[in-house]
Amino acid sequence: MRKTVFFLKPMISVLILCIFIFDSQAQEVLPKIVKKIEPAIVVVLTYSKEDSAIGEGSGFFISQNGDIITNRHVLADAYRAEVKTANGKVYPITKIVAEDEEGDLIRASVNIPAESVRPLSVSSSVPEVGEQIAVIGSPLGLEQTVSNGIVSAVRGIPEFGKIIQITAPISSGSSGSPVVNMRGEVIGVATFQLIEGQNLNFAIPGERIARLKLKKGKTLKEWEMGKQEEWLASAKGLYATGLMLLWADDYEEALPYFERAAKKDPRYADAYFKIGYCNGELGRYTEAIEAFKQAIRLKPDDAKAHFGLGMSYLILGRYTEAIEAYKQVIRIKPDLAEAHYFLGLTYLKLNDRGSALDEYKILKDLDSDLANKLLNFIHKQGRTK
Repeated sequence: MRKTVFFLKPMISVLILCIFIFDSQAQEVLPKIVKKIEPAIVVVLTYSKEDSAIGEGSGFFISQNGDIITNRHVLADAYRAEVKTANGKVYPITKIVAEDEEGDLIRASVNIPAESVRPLSVSSSVPEVGEQIAVIGSPLGLEQTVSNGIVSAVRGIPEFGKIIQITAPISSGSSGSPVVNMRGEVIGVATFQLIEGQNLNFAIPGERIARLKLKKGKTLKEWEMGKQEEWLASAKGLYATGLMLLWADDYEEALPYFERAAKKDPRYADAYFKIGYCNGELGRYTEAIEAFKQAIRLKPDDAKAHFGLGMSYLILGRYTEAIEAYKQVIRIKPDLAEAHYFLGLTYLKLNDRGSALDEYKILKDLDSDLANKLLNFIHKQGRTK
């Protein structure tokens, strides 16, 4: 035992030294990163029809011709808007050229000389958990404020995609700020969410910026976004509110918003899927089954809905129905390893080791870890007989 401790001590010392060096290097790199990206950061100022200031947010240049990226809600209800650059100059926003309503992103054109623009590059790669990041924006009107931290989680939200949770604080006015890695690349856009008194800091991944589709531009007047309250009361607005709560794993609070969205729009398949998903997470599998079935009626080839249906049937012990659901998943996505794995497990519940072995053979080429797990269950069942 003493010998083991003796060898562990230098290993721990080396580990602590590596962590110290890593943090020191990050502190050395950060000022250079900030200096590099500061010229690209803008304050977004919005005004009412009476030309009164109604709000502000943050944004950053994305192209040499003067397009910026910010949060969609930053420009909500604005009659006109302008940006203030790092050198204090102000330029008008002329058009909205692309938007992602669900992801709360917008791309707007600014009337600014090209030589005054320093655009940032965007990374489409999903960052690693623990990766160092920085946010530069204008929280509470304090321009060019820097906060740093790490990526604390990368969450996968069904039918939405990835959402990045960060430790760097985001306050009112920081919405639309770039979240950058230690290479100065934008890995996300800060989206401030205050949920039940908790400041949960999220960023929309850079990959969604890359997916924005440029369209013929509209002025703010033409954009006709309308009142934020009206949008929040719409099916899409209710769905978006439910998504925010889902990001925080608050299924009980998220569920009513998805239910109201489905009531507003009975053809809203994604809302029914989220109803099923939330009910499943809350252990209400019978309710989940009905919601997944409705999602499938509206979108017959929705693999996620079939998969959720299969999981609910499996947990309730309705194995024959679970098998049919997993087969539908595999019909739509033949290479989805998880579907073959759970199909194999379900066959074992019916003592059908032969069919389970068939799934194992397929699974070997898709995911060796899941294949070995399934094989262990097959062997265990064989030994119990």
